[in-house]
Amino acid sequence: MGIVGNLSSDQLQFFNSQGYLVIESFASPEEINSMRKRMDQLLDEFDCSSNASIFSTKNLQKLTDDYFYESAEKISFFFEEKAFDDDGHLKQPKQLSINKVGHALHEIDPVFKQFSGSEKAFGLLCSLGYRRPVVIQSMYIFKMAL
Repeated sequence: MGIVGNLSSDQLQFFNSQGYLVIESFASPEEINSMRKRMDQLLDEFDCSSNASIFSTKNLQKLTDDYFYESAEKISFFFEEKAFDDDGHLKQPKQLSINKVGHALHEIDPVFKQFSGSEKAFGLLCSLGYRRPVVIQSMYIFKMAL
């Protein structure tokens, strides 16, 4: 795989000093649209009545359920903390109740696999000094407008 998407020396210096880097337009509009459409399909196909796990950054003890632990090798759906009422029913449509989808999108789904395994992603990681980068986890994180 050829290395493309190398960072400039200024970008590397910024990343090394600040610990982050904003890369405008790293993903093309077509790639973004493709991943969004695919996530819409995955959500439509997801039966939330059989599996419901809540993701919380405030109470990490809630993440001890089997669904979370078994999510590493499949595509799993995690809900917002207040997504369900006291009877266990969603308060609003599942598309507005999801916090994130992960963790093996890059391995299982062809659309996400194509982006995660792209030459530009590989080149970016190589330019950061990784010799043989490997994607070990992927997530699609939802940011709902308030």
